[in-house]
Amino acid sequence: MNTLPRAVVAQILIDPQTYTSLRHHWAGLMNSERRHELTAVHHLLYLALCGKDWRKGFTLATNQRKLANGAYEGWEMFRALARLHSPFHEAFVLAPFVGVVTSEMLQNLRMILPKAGAHQYKAADFADGAYPFAAYLPEQVLAIEAKEAIHDERLA
Repeated sequence: MNTLPRAVVAQILIDPQTYTSLRHHWAGLMNSERRHELTAVHHLLYLALCGKDWRKGFTLATNQRKLANGAYEGWEMFRALARLHSPFHEAFVLAPFVGVVTSEMLQNLRMILPKAGAHQYKAADFADGAYPFAAYLPEQVLAIEAKEAIHDERLA
């Protein structure tokens, strides 16, 4: 699963107005001098909260010499995912989104994002620009959708 259905995004963001607030806040960040303070983990968080395929923000290394010298293991995508999943880095991850994204939203997102790391894959697994893992964990997304369907039935 590479993008999220709107119903799942709504479940993650908790409040329907948060999506609009998030988009406006991000636009403000990108048009300010603070954009230079944003890192890969902030871009990943924004794209994931919007339900987009966040992997497209990371370019796969294809230069064989760079790969042979460790470019794969140092790939920022793996570090950004690790920071996003780490409770230790939570304050740093949420800092640009103060007042818009909460710890609860981040926790909801962590449940559906993969914990991919360089130790789990080989550089060859990313050949031809393909990712060996989905942007979102399908089982977890289906569980959220099922919970939403049960909630809708109770309201009906």
